[in-house]
Parts: sequence; structure tokens; C-alpha cells
Amino acid sequence: MHFYFTDTNPEITDAWHHVFADVPQVTIRHGSIFDVPADALVSPANSFGYMNGGIDFAISKTLGWHLEKDLQQVIRQKYYGELLVGQAEILPTGHAQFPYLIAAPTMRTPMTITRGPNVYHSMRAILLLLQHACLPDGRPVKEVVQTVAVPGLGTGVGQVRPLVCARQMRIAWEDVMQQKHATIADWEEMCGNYAYFYTHNESDIKYDIP
Repeated sequence: MHFYFTDTNPEITDAWHHVFADVPQVTIRHGSIFDVPADALVSPANSFGYMNGGIDFAISKTLGWHLEKDLQQVIRQKYYGELLVGQAEILPTGHAQFPYLIAAPTMRTPMTITRGPNVYHSMRAILLLLQHACLPDGRPVKEVVQTVAVPGLGTGVGQVRPLVCARQMRIAWEDVMQQKHATIADWEEMCGNYAYFYTHNESDIKYDIP
């Protein structure tokens, strides 16, 4: 599976280049996310599936206005009305270029999220869904989705700084892809990396990644 981290903000793409430089499964592109053909496009939607602002509005405009209604129906029926930050859902779009949409909220409602691990939780949810979830027809997602386009998470309305966003995404990558939950030592390291979520101070960073 390959990921295209794509954003129109050069500060975000520069941060990704710094933090994901050694990850071959990630290609970083500066530009529109709609210029990257992918099996799935990530929407950092809010918990109630409203897609009427920011990147979500652009997704609705490009892929179809029905997506908001479809997503909200899934949220009502499957998640009792709210897709929590830290959860993700995948649904078909009916669009040739992006057959699937992955909704992974970075916030409950539109708000700033500069002092929390929301981006981490969103990225973690995306990766767990891609590895372990199934489509409505029963097929594992990982057998169908081979390319994923991801915009900056929480960097719009959420006002998360580009480097903080990139670091939280990388920690989620490490925790899921390296299965940090599997051993006590790795799990304790995973639980203890709080400062890395927020800081620009290199001396506060204990995590052994760029």
C-alpha cells in the first residue's frame, strides 16, 4: 500500500519531507489532492460528517454532494450518531478517480486543536482501518485499497502547526506499522511520548525519528 501525502501549503509538505524522509511507502506532493489518482481519499471530517467547509467542502464539490448524506447515514446507523476522533470509516464514492472515501475526524466540531493528540488519533484510525477493516461486501480493505491520498490533518480550521501535524502523523505511523502495542516495552514507550505531540523544542523530543 502506498500513501500520497498532498497539500497546497508548502510548509506542510516541507514538514512531511523532514519527518517522513525515510519512509518509502510515502510520497509527498505539493499541490491539489485531486491531482493524485488514488483508491481512497482521506477526509479529515468532523465527528458528525458535515462536509461544508475547508477540504471537506472541496471533496464534496469534486466527488459529489451525496457523500455528506451517505457519510452521515453511516454515522447514524453504525456509530450511534457520532464518529469519534480516533475512529475512521470507509465508504464508496461512485467516483472513478477516487472510488472510496475515508472519513477520519480530527475534531468533534470545528475548533482549534493545537494542544491535543487529535492528529495522532486521526492518522492512527486511518492506518488501523486500512489494515484491519472490511468493506460492506466483506472484502478486507487492504486487498482493495492500494493507494491513499492524505491531506494535512488538522492544519486548516484546527490550526495545527505543520511540523506538529507531521510529527503526530509519524508517531501514529510508528505505533501502528511497528505494532507498538504488541510488547510491554514498546507499549510503555508509546504511552509516554506526550511531549512529542506538541513541541517544537528538539530537546523535549525523546522519540527516535527525524
